[in-house]
Amino acid sequence: MKILTNIRFAQTAGIAQVVLSFMDFIEKDKENNINVVAVNIANQLEKTYQKTTNSKTSTVSFGIEIPNIADVIEKSKTLNDVENSLEPLIKIYQKAIKKECPDLVLINGTYFMPWALKVATERENVPAVLHYHGVLTKETQNWKKEKREIFYQMEKSFDKKDMFYIFPSKITKQTVEKEVFGHKIKKFSVLPNPVSDHFFEEDVKKETKNIGIVSRWTGIKNVKFCEKLAEYNKKKGAKFIVNVITDLDTKNKKYKELSKIIKFHKPKSNKELASFYKNMGIVISPSHFETYGNVAKEALATGTPAIVSPNMGVSETFNKLGLNDWVVDFNSVKSVYNKIENIIGEPVSEKTREKMKKLYIPPKIFSEIVSILNNAV
Repeated sequence: MKILTNIRFAQTAGIAQVVLSFMDFIEKDKENNINVVAVNIANQLEKTYQKTTNSKTSTVSFGIEIPNIADVIEKSKTLNDVENSLEPLIKIYQKAIKKECPDLVLINGTYFMPWALKVATERENVPAVLHYHGVLTKETQNWKKEKREIFYQMEKSFDKKDMFYIFPSKITKQTVEKEVFGHKIKKFSVLPNPVSDHFFEEDVKKETKNIGIVSRWTGIKNVKFCEKLAEYNKKKGAKFIVNVITDLDTKNKKYKELSKIIKFHKPKSNKELASFYKNMGIVISPSHFETYGNVAKEALATGTPAIVSPNMGVSETFNKLGLNDWVVDFNSVKSVYNKIENIIGEPVSEKTREKMKKLYIPPKIFSEIVSILNNAV
């Protein structure tokens, strides 16, 4: 069976890490009958086409000037207007589908590029599975009402009777049912994201004063709390060092203001993150909402404690691991700060890490995805 999927290469792209890890599994697993073609559309003025092929997986890269989605949404009144503006992207995906002739399309995410792939898949009449990464309606809740409506319609258009859905958490499924589709979803599976082996290879860390945060600088990630925490830490005599890996532009006024109380770090590759986590005394994830939240689980794998919001899918994993006490709300900076003081530097038990290896290593999760894909055709 041949699967076509979407991928975008960037150090901050969590979806790319999951897709690459899945392709690596497919390449090494001799028992599956699957071939995967990943389509990467890069933002380049010069049109290019390149294909890299291994025995069971390949990557097709197209170069095109990708429209700024903010500009597209701003000048659009309806979803049809957006479709017209994104026609070049849709046609590239159509071209890839026609050339590769997949049995199934695996769509990763619901943002405008996965949506363009969905439209192309419908035009070419190929069955599809949607792997949910991020709830678009949640991610765009700070946009103007009329523009938010367009994104809502974009995500709602993924509601198809013949589509199978993979959710990383129950909270994601329930949120989509309640706030997007407006009905129960019948064809689905809930599969948590895997943890790559290299996170477990790190030695259990020693006590440190570092607080670690890895996050895009956007409202849904509750970056306001990160600011308040850094300010509170300063008032308490800078007892800790607040470390933040983010995409906030160094030229941004906010960056210059906060750099006095926050130690900013450039985005790191997935493997480099393991060393970052190891050198933290604790990692915090205060998001208002996240379909999952790989950061916190990756930190646990390296032996570093983490606290997460109950509005994140990864909180379900924490509960399953018996780490209920590390699931906290982030309404009070003072109470969270006290929590940090109590558990910073406390190593994650080997029993917990061993349990994670059994439940969340890539071969186990990806074997289940392979089974889903086989049944979906």
